[in-house]
Amino acid sequence: MNPQTARQLAAGSGTATTALGANCTKISIRAVTADIRYAIGNATVTANASTSHFIAQNERLTLDIPRSSNIAVIRDASTSGVLELSELN
Repeated sequence: MNPQTARQLAAGSGTATTALGANCTKISIRAVTADIRYAIGNATVTANASTSHFIAQNERLTLDIPRSSNIAVIRDASTSGVLELSELN
């Protein structure tokens, strides 16, 4: 897998959403500064601080995703953070 597009998503008190590349089918994500919740879906996807997937501060995950996905992030507790994301090809 080769890294393609790199993104930084601010995970604050409200959901932040971004579209991923149309042909992207795998991503690597890392939580920086805080624990983060995330959700992957269509253009209307939102992240919820209690029910979305969890990634701990400094944890890295590699995920297979459907083409034309969006990712939404939100902080897990009271500390905001950043989700570092690399689209892989």
